[in-house]
Amino acid sequence: MKLNIPAIGQFTALLILNITNALFQLLVIPLLIHNTNLVGTYFLVLSFGVLASIFINFGTGQTAVVEVRQANNNTQAYPQIAANTISLRFLALLFALVVCCTLPLLVNNGWIYLCAIPLLISECINPQYFLIATYNVRQYSLLNATMRILVFIGIYIFRSRNHLIEIALTLSGTGVLILHLKYLNQAFFIKKLYSHLPNFQKIKQLMKAQALVLGNGLTVHLQQSLFLFALPIFVTPLFLSAYGLIDKLISSGRMMVNAYSAAVMPHAAGTHLQGKDQWKQLKNQQNKILAVLCVLAGVVLYFFPEQILSILLWGKHNTNADFFDQATALLKLIAPVPLLIALNVLNVAELILEKKYLAYFIAGVLVLLVAILFVVFMYLGLPIKVAGYYPIIIEGSCLLIYFLILKGLKNGKN
Repeated sequence: MKLNIPAIGQFTALLILNITNALFQLLVIPLLIHNTNLVGTYFLVLSFGVLASIFINFGTGQTAVVEVRQANNNTQAYPQIAANTISLRFLALLFALVVCCTLPLLVNNGWIYLCAIPLLISECINPQYFLIATYNVRQYSLLNATMRILVFIGIYIFRSRNHLIEIALTLSGTGVLILHLKYLNQAFFIKKLYSHLPNFQKIKQLMKAQALVLGNGLTVHLQQSLFLFALPIFVTPLFLSAYGLIDKLISSGRMMVNAYSAAVMPHAAGTHLQGKDQWKQLKNQQNKILAVLCVLAGVVLYFFPEQILSILLWGKHNTNADFFDQATALLKLIAPVPLLIALNVLNVAELILEKKYLAYFIAGVLVLLVAILFVVFMYLGLPIKVAGYYPIIIEGSCLLIYFLILKGLKNGKN
């Protein structure tokens, strides 16, 4: 049986893109740890930036890929898709900017959240949906890698300065913004786009259609950020720092899996249109590939945690042996997590392809409820060490819930 592996060029470009972003994220953390005591603030502002970016994207990063691909290069359909996407994102951006500018009045050191503004603007004009759907990611990926290197060098140069956290956040957001500005015309302001701008009624309809996809995106992020925000109530600062590092490592692993999923998605959109049997065959084949890769990743996490941490912390773990030991134990606990994430990624894709947005939203809400229940049980007195099992519990719940929802939808058709 011939394997339907995604186009090598597309997959390689997306893999480079996500590896670069993941490495940048992981390399900046130890740089900040060794030069400032405000790493917790960095995590909080970054989590806000990610959450706001998900809101600004409004689910279009997923649905627009499928719409562009299924339009089959229809010169009339694409301008409308681009117009809908930029209009919806712009309205969401205005709301996010109001929230961001209000935070300095509500929280201590809230002015630091203003450093996320470049990141928010960059998400409004994010061209990835168009580049992925049209198999034009390579140049973007290489430019992104160059930008990340330059930003990291900039942060390193200013590492001994005051306000390092603010510098790191501002440079990161500005770098992404400059990159996205290069593709603004290509992805959105094509010829005669103004004639396709949706009126208020069309925007209202689009908001309603995309709200469920957005809701899932927000709940998925809250599953992680909610627990991270609640964790200081139950654990020591040492455990919090160690878990924060592991959380970012899981996030980086999810980027890798999503890179593969994004590479498959354009091909999957076409295969799904051909029929259920073709889609089922593709899904099974891709799940096997992902399973093998993620089992290998899990083996590395379980048997070589010290080596991984030595790399992540630039070999400087002797300065805090307790932190290193705690992070090592957590790394071994999360060894199955990459496999759980990988086995669920095409379940998510299937709901998107079939436009089962309500089911997609319900799945996200159910997983968020699991996260809330876990936090409540921690508050009621579960041992601190149980917190280390949260990633396995939440990803296992995701896999089970999405599987049951898909099974229910299929049984309902029969």
